Amino acid sequence: MSKELNRFLGYVIVLLCALGYLFYRYLYLNPVTDFHKEILVTAAIAILSTCLIGIYETIKCQGKYFWTSVKCSLFIPNKETYVSLSYLLRIKLPGSERYFLVKGAKVDQYQPVGGVYKTVGNKNIYKEWEAHPKSDVNNPDDLRFFVKAKYIPEIIRWFKSHRDRETDVWREFYEELLETNILSQKNFKTIRTEFLSTQENILSKQNRFNNEQYHTLIYDIFQLELTPDQFQELEKLFKDNTFTEKYAFVTKDEIEKECFNNHQLKIGQHTKFTI
Repeated sequence: MSKELNRFLGYVIVLLCALGYLFYRYLYLNPVTDFHKEILVTAAIAILSTCLIGIYETIKCQGKYFWTSVKCSLFIPNKETYVSLSYLLRIKLPGSERYFLVKGAKVDQYQPVGGVYKTVGNKNIYKEWEAHPKSDVNNPDDLRFFVKAKYIPEIIRWFKSHRDRETDVWREFYEELLETNILSQKNFKTIRTEFLSTQENILSKQNRFNNEQYHTLIYDIFQLELTPDQFQELEKLFKDNTFTEKYAFVTKDEIEKECFNNHQLKIGQHTKFTI
């Protein structure tokens, strides 16, 4: 249990004690001595005020993740949870309203460029959170792993801090589009991206993997800002072929339907986060 939640529970217990005393004092205690009137009642009210402020500050500090912290610490601390912390890149062709997707390497579907972040430096999630990797053990730095639910609040806080992890999209962009020769390194030596939003799916009940009971998925969404040369290259790809074995240009409607080409080709469900 986190220090913040311990402090919150401490405030609640002391607050209930103060309320219990005041309830007893005004409803049952008779006669009432000056000690109760002048000392204990004043102390109880002061304690009550302090606890209310402490509870408010604790909830404010946790923000929208407060109830997640309570749930993870008190109700499902040892439940197996799959965690994936990743980014997706929206590549939209101006004028045509087409979204550029690539063929998944592991799943037979088209999806946005992107993938899971990696840790950097000396961050050891396996030691700190007792995590164990997904089946892809050849990439131990990937932020895709299984962990007990009690660590989820700490993981979210760490991820939001941007410490000891990747923070940009270049690695997957290079691997998925330049190494595969879909795009030229001449026009895409560098890229400029804009952060759009973060999409979250915290502690949803799932059983896709053995012994897994919950999913926690966080996606950072970025948009690629195209230079004139980059735009022209993408436009030429679109005019040559709307889709190939490597890539596809699809519409918003097709993304929402999760398929295209007369329902024959699948679009990844998470692609909806980029529209």
